[in-house]
Amino acid sequence: MRLAGLMLAGLVLAACGSTSAANPDAAQLNVAVRDLREGQVVDSVPCLRADLPEHHTHVHVGVYVDGVAVKVPAGIGVGRPWGFDNTGFLATGSCFAWLHTHDTTGVIHIATPEVTEFTLGQLFQVWGQPLSTAGAFDYNGKLTVLVNGRRHDGDPNAIDLTPFLNVILELGQPPTVPPASLYDFGSLQK
Repeated sequence: MRLAGLMLAGLVLAACGSTSAANPDAAQLNVAVRDLREGQVVDSVPCLRADLPEHHTHVHVGVYVDGVAVKVPAGIGVGRPWGFDNTGFLATGSCFAWLHTHDTTGVIHIATPEVTEFTLGQLFQVWGQPLSTAGAFDYNGKLTVLVNGRRHDGDPNAIDLTPFLNVILELGQPPTVPPASLYDFGSLQK
C-alpha cells in the first residue's frame, strides 16, 4: 500500500511538470558581481589599482529573460568600496579588472596595457556567474546567444570579445521585438 502511494505521488508530480524550482524572471535573475581585491587574478584577468592602461576598447552584453531586459550591473570587475559620480557612473574602486563595467548599460570596458584577447567565458568568470550552453546565471534552460545579431550555436564561453561586439543572451523566450544587432557605442568608438 505504501509503495502504491509513493508511485501515485510520483505520477502526480510528473504530470504537474518538473519537480525542480522554477527559473527566475527578469526581476529575480541573480546578476550579482564577484567581490574582487587588488592583485586578484580571475581566469588570467588581474584586478589592478589603475584604470588607465594604454589599450581601451568596448563590447556590449545584453541579457533578456523571457523577453524582458535585465540590467547588467555596474561593478563587474571592480573591487569595493565603490564611488559613483552624480550620473551613476562608477568612477572609483579599490581595483579595476581588465574587463569591467562602470554603469548598467551593458558596456564592458576592456582596458589592458597591451592588446589582449578575452572571451565571454572570462568575462563571466570575472563577473562571478556561470555560463554554459544550458543556461546562465541562476537560469537553467533555453539559452540563445546572438553575436552582432547572428545566432551563435557553439559554446558561449568561447566567444571572442572583439572591439565593439554586441552579445545578446536570451534566456527562455526571446523578446517580441528583437534586440538591435549592433549596439550604438557613440563616443566610445573614438
